[in-house]
Amino acid sequence: MPAMSASKVRRTVRACMPVALALALAACGGGQKHDEGDAASPATADRAGAASQAPAVAGASPVEVSGAGPAARFGERQLDHPDDLQVLMLMYRLEGREPPIGEWAAAQSRVAYADEFQRPALLKEEQERLQGIYDSTAEVGRLRMNVNARFGEYDAARGGYYFDAFMPGSQFDFSARPSPSGGAQRISLQVDNPEELNFWPLDAAAAKDVLARNGGQRNVVLDSRFRITGIGRRGDGPVISARLLGYAIGSDRYGNPATFGERRFEPTAQAAP
Repeated sequence: MPAMSASKVRRTVRACMPVALALALAACGGGQKHDEGDAASPATADRAGAASQAPAVAGASPVEVSGAGPAARFGERQLDHPDDLQVLMLMYRLEGREPPIGEWAAAQSRVAYADEFQRPALLKEEQERLQGIYDSTAEVGRLRMNVNARFGEYDAARGGYYFDAFMPGSQFDFSARPSPSGGAQRISLQVDNPEELNFWPLDAAAAKDVLARNGGQRNVVLDSRFRITGIGRRGDGPVISARLLGYAIGSDRYGNPATFGERRFEPTAQAAP
């Protein structure tokens, strides 16, 4: 499992919890480097963001956006471990809008405070950098993110572990500030599966083996794959809806990667990246 790479990004997720477990979701992302103090959400280190149980959307469908045109048609390319700026660019693309790249580029500190001799070249560099990030979202209809999770004590009655991840209504929140002169833009990724996602069925012997192989620790990483199903808006900003296709369950304690199992929520042919 390719989790825990040097360029990944973590984010913490809040979700409603049917079992008494502390909530700790995190998504990992990677992407282009940004100049310090310019565009927000640089993919230079692990970091956390918030998510919560999604409120009801009044008068709007999460798969319909006014004026979006082809927004309901999604490609087959997969975007691996996106950072916040990549998700913002993806949101613009899914809504059928062009991001104001020229405006964002001109507002970057190294451009705005450069002298008149250096400014044209620096402006071009920033425009090309931002355009490259936007271009990387072309034909994207799938996402891959690493989600940090914890499993509770073994449920002998049902036969398995419960994760404190992917509760009903779970969503991931991203926040990008592409321009120093503008505010942060918030985007949510809403998981819309109808089925139970957070139970890991195991017999007692297998469950005991997993705990032993993980050094008695209950923290794991869920290498998760999603298919985008819609784009919409509610009061707190745009919402990308997605179906969780499955996740591999693993760990990278002390730099020793291990894989313990996998869950899939669609037939293998459809769930594969």
